[in-house]
Amino acid sequence: MLKSITVTKKNYTDYADFIIKKLCAPKDNKGLGFIKNVIAWFVLTVVFMTFFQVKSIRLSDFHWPSGLIVAVPFLILIIVFLYNNHKLKKQSIPNENGVMIGNKTIEFQVDGICETNHLGRYFYKWQAVESIEENKGDLYIFVDKLLALIIPASAFTSEAEKEELKALIKAYI
Repeated sequence: MLKSITVTKKNYTDYADFIIKKLCAPKDNKGLGFIKNVIAWFVLTVVFMTFFQVKSIRLSDFHWPSGLIVAVPFLILIIVFLYNNHKLKKQSIPNENGVMIGNKTIEFQVDGICETNHLGRYFYKWQAVESIEENKGDLYIFVDKLLALIIPASAFTSEAEKEELKALIKAYI
């Protein structure tokens, strides 16, 4: 089977977001992360409510300038973190018409997957394929923990064609 595809920046950013969610997901999938969060928030709530139940502390006695002085560095830290996170995400997008983004041809052969673009030709044996996953209509063929071949939804003429490709890949892995 031969597929000619065009991977766009949007396809790549969807892939990057998918990878981040995948890496941050709990490994055990038993919901323990959720339970830990509920317990932590419960303890925090009890401590917070206990603090305001103490009779000697009144809101009118709170020194607002001191509170502002303490809050400003945290606000600056959060703003700098968000700015650097956005800047890093923007700078990590691959080059147009490079190895990841641009026009390419992917051929599914008996011995593996051959990807060809204007910069070269890459061959992956079926043993390298770890999994195939779908996100927003795009297919990701993982050849390592983080490296995947991106096949955009626009490369398929129908849902049946996508299912046929998924079945072909699953037969080899």
